[in-house]
Amino acid sequence: MSHFRANMLFSNKKIGFIKGRLTTQQLLQILDKWSECFEHGGQINVIYTDLEKAFDKVPHKRLIYKLYIYGLHKDIK
Repeated sequence: MSHFRANMLFSNKKIGFIKGRLTTQQLLQILDKWSECFEHGGQINVIYTDLEKAFDKVPHKRLIYKLYIYGLHKDIK
């Protein structure tokens, strides 16, 4: 995790699974944006997805390759 933080590999929009970035924080941010949109007469369309099993379907060889590309050594723990 420290490698990703030190090399700024996480987007500021990445919320879940990062210490100090709570999903409630994400909800407050999106509600703020939606409120601003409504105040200006805008419309919001939302698509909800369920990614509960998404990590079960990740091609592990591809994931390891991407981690290597990001600079993680294969022996890192």
